[in-house]
Amino acid sequence: MLELVRSEWGIENGLHYRRDVTFHEDKTRMTCKAFARSMAIINNLIIALFSNQGFSNHAQARRFFDAKPSAALALVLRL
Repeated sequence: MLELVRSEWGIENGLHYRRDVTFHEDKTRMTCKAFARSMAIINNLIIALFSNQGFSNHAQARRFFDAKPSAALALVLRL
């Protein structure tokens, strides 16, 4: 049982930490479950794009693309 709890926290710390820190998901309150799922999918896609571009610090990548929206658009259009 203890191993199961530890593995659950490992998932929370590894998978969700980036979304919580980069996109403030824990602070976001959504009443529509479909919208919440859609936002989670979009956030995961953005994190994958950041990683694909070589960013290891996703908060830094977000600040970079926030400052240069044309670079973000070019990245998405290459998909």
